[in-house]
Amino acid sequence: MSAGALKMAGSWAFRSISFHRARSFLTISAIGLATALVAGTLAFQDGYRASLRRNVDGMGYQVLVTGKGCPHEAATLILRGGSIPMYIRQEVYQNIVGRPEVKDATRFFMQSVPLDGGRAAQLFVGIDDDFMKLRPGVTFQRGGWFSSGQADEAILGYNVAELRRLNVGDELQVASRKVKVTGILDKLGTQDDGTVFLPLETAQSYFDRRDQLTGIGIRLKDISQAAELVNKLYDIPSIQVVRMAQVQTMILTILDDVRGLLTAFGALCLLVALMGVFNVALISAHERAAEMGILRALGCPAGRLFGLVWGESLVLGVLGVAAGGVLLFALGPAIERGVSSMLTFVPAGGIVTFSPALLLVTAAAVIPLCLLAGLYPAWRSSRVPPLLSIRGVA
Repeated sequence: MSAGALKMAGSWAFRSISFHRARSFLTISAIGLATALVAGTLAFQDGYRASLRRNVDGMGYQVLVTGKGCPHEAATLILRGGSIPMYIRQEVYQNIVGRPEVKDATRFFMQSVPLDGGRAAQLFVGIDDDFMKLRPGVTFQRGGWFSSGQADEAILGYNVAELRRLNVGDELQVASRKVKVTGILDKLGTQDDGTVFLPLETAQSYFDRRDQLTGIGIRLKDISQAAELVNKLYDIPSIQVVRMAQVQTMILTILDDVRGLLTAFGALCLLVALMGVFNVALISAHERAAEMGILRALGCPAGRLFGLVWGESLVLGVLGVAAGGVLLFALGPAIERGVSSMLTFVPAGGIVTFSPALLLVTAAAVIPLCLLAGLYPAWRSSRVPPLLSIRGVA
Protein backbone atom coordinates (compact mmCIF):
# COMPACT_ATOMS: atom_id res chain seq x y z
CA MET A 1 0.00 0.00 0.00
CA SER A 2 1.37 3.42 -0.99
CA ALA A 3 2.07 6.25 1.44
CA GLY A 4 -0.89 8.18 0.06
CA ALA A 5 -3.24 5.26 0.61
CA LEU A 6 -1.98 4.83 4.18
CA LYS A 7 -2.47 8.53 4.86
CA MET A 8 -5.98 8.39 3.47
CA ALA A 9 -6.84 5.31 5.59
CA GLY A 10 -5.50 6.96 8.73
CA SER A 11 -7.37 10.20 8.06
CA TRP A 12 -10.60 8.27 7.41
CA ALA A 13 -10.19 6.26 10.63
CA PHE A 14 -9.53 9.30 12.82
CA ARG A 15 -12.47 11.20 11.33
CA SER A 16 -14.75 8.25 12.00
CA ILE A 17 -13.52 7.97 15.58
CA SER A 18 -13.81 11.69 16.30
CA PHE A 19 -17.27 11.92 14.73
CA HIS A 20 -18.77 9.90 17.62
CA ARG A 21 -16.42 10.75 20.47
CA ALA A 22 -18.42 9.24 23.31
CA ARG A 23 -18.84 5.92 21.51
CA SER A 24 -15.18 5.82 20.53
CA PHE A 25 -14.05 6.80 24.04
CA LEU A 26 -16.02 3.95 25.61
CA THR A 27 -14.63 1.45 23.12
CA ILE A 28 -11.04 2.62 23.63
CA SER A 29 -11.56 2.53 27.41
CA ALA A 30 -12.85 -1.04 27.23
CA ILE A 31 -9.84 -2.13 25.16
CA GLY A 32 -7.52 -0.26 27.56
CA LEU A 33 -9.05 -1.92 30.62
CA ALA A 34 -8.78 -5.37 29.03
CA THR A 35 -5.19 -4.68 27.99
CA ALA A 36 -4.25 -3.50 31.48
CA LEU A 37 -5.84 -6.56 33.07
CA VAL A 38 -4.17 -9.05 30.73
CA ALA A 39 -0.76 -7.35 31.00
CA GLY A 40 -1.21 -6.99 34.76
CA THR A 41 -1.90 -10.72 35.07
CA LEU A 42 1.31 -11.50 33.16
CA ALA A 43 3.22 -8.99 35.30
CA PHE A 44 1.86 -10.58 38.48
CA GLN A 45 2.81 -14.06 37.33
CA ASP A 46 6.36 -13.09 36.36
CA GLY A 47 6.91 -10.87 39.39
CA TYR A 48 5.57 -13.36 41.93
CA ARG A 49 7.64 -16.22 40.53
CA ALA A 50 10.81 -14.11 40.45
CA SER A 51 10.23 -12.77 43.97
CA LEU A 52 9.49 -16.21 45.41
CA ARG A 53 12.53 -17.71 43.70
CA ARG A 54 14.70 -14.86 44.99
CA ASN A 55 13.41 -15.36 48.53
CA VAL A 56 13.91 -19.15 48.46
CA ASP A 57 17.38 -18.83 46.95
CA GLY A 58 18.19 -16.10 49.45
CA MET A 59 17.63 -18.49 52.33
CA GLY A 60 20.88 -20.17 51.30
CA TYR A 61 19.81 -23.69 52.23
CA GLN A 62 17.94 -26.50 50.51
CA VAL A 63 16.52 -28.36 53.51
CA LEU A 64 14.82 -26.88 56.58
CA VAL A 65 14.43 -28.61 59.95
CA THR A 66 11.90 -27.23 62.46
CA GLY A 67 9.74 -28.44 65.33
CA LYS A 68 6.75 -30.72 64.80
CA GLY A 69 3.78 -29.21 62.98
CA CYS A 70 2.81 -28.41 59.41
CA PRO A 71 6.10 -28.29 57.44
CA HIS A 72 4.83 -26.04 54.65
CA GLU A 73 3.31 -23.60 57.13
CA ALA A 74 6.62 -23.40 58.99
CA ALA A 75 8.55 -22.82 55.76
CA THR A 76 6.24 -20.05 54.55
CA LEU A 77 6.34 -18.37 57.96
CA ILE A 78 10.13 -18.32 57.80
CA LEU A 79 10.05 -17.02 54.22
CA ARG A 80 7.86 -14.06 55.13
CA GLY A 81 9.43 -13.41 58.53
CA GLY A 82 6.83 -14.73 60.97
CA SER A 83 7.17 -16.37 64.35
CA ILE A 84 6.91 -20.13 64.69
CA PRO A 85 5.56 -21.33 68.05
CA MET A 86 7.60 -24.55 67.77
CA TYR A 87 11.16 -25.10 68.89
CA ILE A 88 13.83 -27.77 68.68
CA ARG A 89 16.74 -28.50 70.99
CA GLN A 90 20.36 -27.64 70.26
CA GLU A 91 21.21 -31.37 70.34
CA VAL A 92 19.39 -31.83 67.02
CA TYR A 93 21.94 -29.57 65.35
CA GLN A 94 24.81 -31.72 66.62
CA ASN A 95 23.05 -34.80 65.25
CA ILE A 96 22.70 -33.20 61.80
CA VAL A 97 25.93 -31.32 61.24
CA GLY A 98 28.14 -34.42 61.26
CA ARG A 99 26.20 -36.34 58.60
CA PRO A 100 28.09 -37.12 55.36
CA GLU A 101 25.40 -35.55 53.11
CA VAL A 102 25.61 -32.17 54.85
CA LYS A 103 27.97 -29.55 53.44
CA ASP A 104 26.97 -26.64 55.71
CA ALA A 105 24.30 -26.06 58.35
CA THR A 106 23.22 -22.97 60.24
CA ARG A 107 21.06 -22.54 63.33
CA PHE A 108 18.63 -19.69 63.84
CA PHE A 109 16.13 -18.45 66.38
CA MET A 110 13.27 -16.17 65.28
CA GLN A 111 11.10 -13.93 67.43
CA SER A 112 8.56 -11.36 66.24
CA VAL A 113 7.85 -8.45 68.60
CA PRO A 114 4.68 -6.31 68.16
CA LEU A 115 5.16 -2.58 67.57
CA ASP A 116 2.80 0.42 67.55
CA GLY A 117 0.10 -1.32 69.55
CA GLY A 118 0.16 -4.46 67.42
CA ARG A 119 -0.24 -2.69 64.05
CA ALA A 120 3.28 -3.72 63.04
CA ALA A 121 5.96 -6.14 64.16
CA GLN A 122 9.74 -6.31 64.22
CA LEU A 123 11.44 -9.61 63.45
CA PHE A 124 14.54 -10.52 65.46
CA VAL A 125 16.65 -13.44 64.29
CA GLY A 126 19.46 -15.02 66.28
CA ILE A 127 22.15 -16.41 63.97
CA ASP A 128 25.41 -18.32 64.39
CA ASP A 129 28.78 -17.91 62.68
CA ASP A 130 27.78 -20.27 59.85
CA PHE A 131 25.10 -17.87 58.66
CA MET A 132 27.43 -16.12 56.20
CA LYS A 133 28.60 -19.43 54.71
CA LEU A 134 25.10 -20.11 53.43
CA ARG A 135 24.50 -16.50 52.36
CA PRO A 136 27.41 -15.61 50.03
CA GLY A 137 25.30 -12.85 48.50
CA VAL A 138 24.90 -11.01 51.83
CA THR A 139 27.27 -8.06 52.08
CA PHE A 140 27.72 -5.24 54.55
CA GLN A 141 26.97 -1.66 53.59
CA ARG A 142 28.61 -0.44 56.76
CA GLY A 143 30.23 -2.10 59.75
CA GLY A 144 30.70 -5.85 60.15
CA TRP A 145 30.08 -9.04 62.12
CA PHE A 146 29.49 -9.47 65.87
CA SER A 147 32.49 -9.28 68.17
CA SER A 148 31.42 -12.53 69.88
CA GLY A 149 28.59 -15.06 70.05
CA GLN A 150 27.28 -13.61 73.33
CA ALA A 151 27.71 -9.90 72.59
CA ASP A 152 24.92 -7.37 73.11
CA GLU A 153 25.13 -6.36 69.47
CA ALA A 154 22.93 -6.29 66.37
CA ILE A 155 23.22 -6.30 62.59
CA LEU A 156 20.42 -4.45 60.82
CA GLY A 157 18.73 -5.14 57.54
CA TYR A 158 18.77 -2.25 55.06
CA ASN A 159 15.13 -1.22 55.59
CA VAL A 160 15.37 -1.32 59.39
CA ALA A 161 18.36 1.02 59.35
CA GLU A 162 16.65 3.41 56.92
CA LEU A 163 13.32 3.43 58.74
CA ARG A 164 14.77 3.91 62.21
CA ARG A 165 17.61 6.15 61.02
CA LEU A 166 20.23 4.03 62.76
CA ASN A 167 23.93 3.80 62.01
CA VAL A 168 26.85 1.73 63.20
CA GLY A 169 27.50 2.49 66.87
CA ASP A 170 23.89 3.48 67.67
CA GLU A 171 21.84 1.63 70.27
CA LEU A 172 18.63 -0.33 69.70
CA GLN A 173 16.07 -1.53 72.24
CA VAL A 174 15.50 -5.30 72.21
CA ALA A 175 13.07 -6.69 74.79
CA SER A 176 14.21 -5.06 78.04
CA ARG A 177 17.82 -4.52 76.96
CA LYS A 178 19.82 -2.37 74.60
CA VAL A 179 22.18 -3.59 71.92
CA LYS A 180 24.82 -1.81 69.88
CA VAL A 181 24.60 -1.77 66.09
CA THR A 182 27.79 -3.30 64.63
CA GLY A 183 26.76 -3.65 61.00
CA ILE A 184 24.16 -2.70 58.36
CA LEU A 185 23.52 -4.99 55.40
CA ASP A 186 23.21 -3.98 51.77
CA LYS A 187 19.72 -4.09 50.26
CA LEU A 188 18.86 -7.66 49.30
CA GLY A 189 15.21 -7.44 48.22
CA THR A 190 14.22 -10.22 50.63
CA GLN A 191 12.80 -10.50 54.16
CA ASP A 192 16.32 -9.88 55.49
CA ASP A 193 15.94 -6.17 54.68
CA GLY A 194 13.40 -5.83 57.50
CA THR A 195 15.21 -8.04 60.03
CA VAL A 196 17.32 -7.31 63.10
CA PHE A 197 20.00 -9.99 63.51
CA LEU A 198 21.44 -10.86 66.92
CA PRO A 199 24.06 -13.40 68.02
CA LEU A 200 22.26 -16.70 68.50
CA GLU A 201 22.93 -17.08 72.22
CA THR A 202 22.08 -13.43 72.84
CA ALA A 203 18.69 -13.80 71.15
CA GLN A 204 17.93 -17.00 73.06
CA SER A 205 18.78 -15.27 76.32
CA TYR A 206 16.81 -12.09 75.59
CA PHE A 207 13.63 -14.03 74.80
CA ASP A 208 14.11 -16.67 77.51
CA ARG A 209 14.57 -19.58 75.09
CA ARG A 210 18.00 -20.88 76.05
CA ASP A 211 19.22 -23.88 74.05
CA GLN A 212 16.15 -23.70 71.79
CA LEU A 213 16.11 -23.13 68.04
CA THR A 214 13.44 -22.13 65.57
CA GLY A 215 15.11 -24.01 62.75
CA ILE A 216 18.20 -25.44 61.14
CA GLY A 217 19.05 -24.72 57.51
CA ILE A 218 21.03 -27.36 55.62
CA ARG A 219 22.97 -27.08 52.39
CA LEU A 220 23.86 -30.40 50.82
CA LYS A 221 27.04 -31.58 49.13
CA ASP A 222 24.85 -33.07 46.40
CA ILE A 223 21.24 -31.95 45.88
CA SER A 224 20.35 -35.45 44.65
CA GLN A 225 20.88 -36.69 48.22
CA ALA A 226 18.04 -34.52 49.59
CA ALA A 227 15.37 -37.26 49.63
CA GLU A 228 17.74 -39.72 51.30
CA LEU A 229 18.72 -37.21 54.00
CA VAL A 230 15.11 -36.22 54.66
CA ASN A 231 14.16 -39.85 55.26
CA LYS A 232 17.06 -40.29 57.69
CA LEU A 233 16.26 -37.12 59.62
CA TYR A 234 12.69 -38.25 60.27
CA ASP A 235 14.16 -40.83 62.65
CA ILE A 236 14.90 -37.93 65.00
CA PRO A 237 11.87 -37.42 67.28
CA SER A 238 9.92 -34.15 67.54
CA ILE A 239 11.20 -32.58 64.30
CA GLN A 240 9.87 -32.07 60.81
CA VAL A 241 11.88 -31.74 57.61
CA VAL A 242 10.93 -29.92 54.42
CA ARG A 243 12.74 -29.34 51.15
CA MET A 244 12.56 -25.70 50.09
CA ALA A 245 12.06 -26.72 46.45
CA GLN A 246 8.86 -28.51 47.48
CA VAL A 247 7.60 -25.38 49.23
CA GLN A 248 8.28 -23.31 46.14
CA THR A 249 6.43 -25.82 43.95
CA MET A 250 3.44 -25.88 46.31
CA ILE A 251 3.12 -22.09 46.39
CA LEU A 252 3.43 -21.83 42.61
CA THR A 253 0.71 -24.46 42.19
CA ILE A 254 -1.64 -22.26 44.21
CA LEU A 255 -0.49 -19.28 42.16
CA ASP A 256 -1.47 -21.04 38.94
CA ASP A 257 -5.06 -21.35 40.18
CA VAL A 258 -5.19 -17.63 40.99
CA ARG A 259 -3.62 -16.77 37.64
CA GLY A 260 -6.20 -18.91 35.86
CA LEU A 261 -9.05 -16.94 37.43
CA LEU A 262 -7.45 -13.60 36.56
CA THR A 263 -6.78 -14.75 33.00
CA ALA A 264 -10.41 -15.86 32.58
CA PHE A 265 -11.64 -12.49 33.83
CA GLY A 266 -9.22 -10.70 31.50
CA ALA A 267 -10.42 -12.79 28.57
CA LEU A 268 -14.03 -11.89 29.38
CA CYS A 269 -13.17 -8.17 29.47
CA LEU A 270 -11.32 -8.53 26.18
CA LEU A 271 -14.32 -10.24 24.60
CA VAL A 272 -16.55 -7.34 25.67
CA ALA A 273 -14.03 -4.88 24.23
CA LEU A 274 -13.90 -6.76 20.91
CA MET A 275 -17.70 -6.73 20.70
CA GLY A 276 -17.44 -2.96 21.11
CA VAL A 277 -14.95 -2.76 18.25
CA PHE A 278 -17.21 -4.88 16.05
CA ASN A 279 -20.22 -2.74 16.92
CA VAL A 280 -18.41 0.54 16.30
CA ALA A 281 -17.04 -0.65 12.96
CA LEU A 282 -20.43 -1.96 11.85
CA ILE A 283 -22.28 1.22 12.80
CA SER A 284 -19.60 3.35 11.18
CA ALA A 285 -19.82 1.33 7.98
CA HIS A 286 -23.59 1.72 7.90
CA GLU A 287 -23.43 5.46 8.55
CA ARG A 288 -20.92 5.99 5.74
CA ALA A 289 -22.55 3.67 3.20
CA ALA A 290 -23.39 6.60 0.91
CA GLU A 291 -19.76 7.70 0.88
CA MET A 292 -18.71 4.16 0.08
CA GLY A 293 -21.17 3.99 -2.82
CA ILE A 294 -19.89 7.22 -4.31
CA LEU A 295 -16.28 6.06 -4.00
CA ARG A 296 -17.14 2.77 -5.68
CA ALA A 297 -19.03 4.58 -8.44
CA LEU A 298 -15.93 6.73 -9.02
CA GLY A 299 -13.87 3.56 -9.51
CA CYS A 300 -12.28 3.12 -6.08
CA PRO A 301 -11.26 -0.56 -5.76
CA ALA A 302 -13.11 -2.73 -3.22
CA GLY A 303 -9.80 -3.56 -1.55
CA ARG A 304 -9.09 0.14 -0.92
CA LEU A 305 -12.54 0.59 0.64
CA PHE A 306 -11.96 -2.50 2.76
CA GLY A 307 -8.72 -0.98 4.05
CA LEU A 308 -10.40 2.33 4.92
CA VAL A 309 -12.94 0.69 7.23
CA TRP A 310 -10.56 -1.93 8.54
CA GLY A 311 -8.06 0.78 9.47
CA GLU A 312 -10.55 2.16 11.98
CA SER A 313 -10.38 -1.12 13.92
CA LEU A 314 -6.58 -0.90 13.86
CA VAL A 315 -6.59 2.65 15.19
CA LEU A 316 -9.07 1.71 17.93
CA GLY A 317 -6.85 -1.22 18.93
CA VAL A 318 -3.66 0.87 19.01
CA LEU A 319 -5.28 3.68 21.01
CA GLY A 320 -6.83 1.13 23.38
CA VAL A 321 -3.46 -0.59 24.00
CA ALA A 322 -1.84 2.80 24.61
CA ALA A 323 -4.58 3.68 27.10
CA GLY A 324 -4.07 0.30 28.77
CA GLY A 325 -0.33 0.95 29.09
CA VAL A 326 -0.91 4.34 30.73
CA LEU A 327 -3.47 2.81 33.08
CA LEU A 328 -1.17 -0.08 33.95
CA PHE A 329 1.86 2.03 34.86
CA ALA A 330 -0.19 4.71 36.62
CA LEU A 331 -2.05 2.24 38.83
CA GLY A 332 0.86 -0.18 39.26
CA PRO A 333 1.44 0.39 43.01
CA ALA A 334 -2.30 0.23 43.75
CA ILE A 335 -2.61 -3.01 41.78
CA GLU A 336 0.28 -4.55 43.73
CA ARG A 337 -1.23 -3.54 47.07
CA GLY A 338 -4.61 -4.93 46.06
CA VAL A 339 -3.18 -8.26 44.90
CA SER A 340 -1.03 -8.55 48.04
CA SER A 341 -4.06 -8.05 50.28
CA MET A 342 -5.82 -11.01 48.63
CA LEU A 343 -2.94 -13.49 48.95
CA THR A 344 -2.21 -15.62 51.98
CA PHE A 345 1.52 -15.65 51.25
CA VAL A 346 3.39 -12.67 49.83
CA PRO A 347 7.17 -13.00 49.39
CA ALA A 348 9.34 -10.03 50.25
CA GLY A 349 10.04 -7.70 47.35
CA GLY A 350 7.81 -6.66 44.47
CA ILE A 351 5.32 -9.27 43.27
CA VAL A 352 4.06 -7.36 40.22
CA THR A 353 6.79 -6.60 37.70
CA PHE A 354 5.71 -4.18 34.99
CA SER A 355 7.81 -3.83 31.85
CA PRO A 356 7.39 -2.50 28.30
CA ALA A 357 8.05 -6.03 27.01
CA LEU A 358 4.91 -7.34 28.73
CA LEU A 359 2.85 -4.53 27.21
CA LEU A 360 4.24 -5.35 23.76
CA VAL A 361 3.34 -9.03 24.21
CA THR A 362 -0.20 -8.02 25.19
CA ALA A 363 -0.44 -5.60 22.28
CA ALA A 364 0.65 -8.38 19.91
CA ALA A 365 -2.43 -10.32 21.04
CA VAL A 366 -4.98 -7.51 21.43
CA ILE A 367 -4.41 -5.58 18.19
CA PRO A 368 -4.83 -8.62 15.86
CA LEU A 369 -8.04 -9.48 17.71
CA CYS A 370 -9.32 -5.95 17.14
CA LEU A 371 -8.53 -6.37 13.44
CA LEU A 372 -10.38 -9.67 13.46
CA ALA A 373 -13.41 -7.97 15.03
CA GLY A 374 -13.42 -5.35 12.26
CA LEU A 375 -13.03 -7.88 9.47
CA TYR A 376 -16.72 -8.45 8.66
CA PRO A 377 -17.81 -4.78 8.82
CA ALA A 378 -14.93 -3.86 6.49
CA TRP A 379 -15.81 -6.64 4.05
CA ARG A 380 -19.48 -5.64 4.11
CA SER A 381 -18.64 -2.00 3.43
CA SER A 382 -16.47 -2.89 0.44
CA ARG A 383 -19.30 -4.91 -1.14
CA VAL A 384 -22.14 -2.37 -0.91
CA PRO A 385 -23.73 -1.85 -4.38
CA PRO A 386 -23.02 1.74 -5.46
CA LEU A 387 -26.52 2.54 -6.71
CA LEU A 388 -28.31 1.22 -3.63
CA SER A 389 -26.01 3.00 -1.24
CA ILE A 390 -26.45 6.32 -3.09
CA ARG A 391 -30.22 5.95 -2.86
CA GLY A 392 -29.89 5.25 0.87
CA VAL A 393 -31.26 1.71 0.62
CA ALA A 394 -28.11 -0.19 1.80
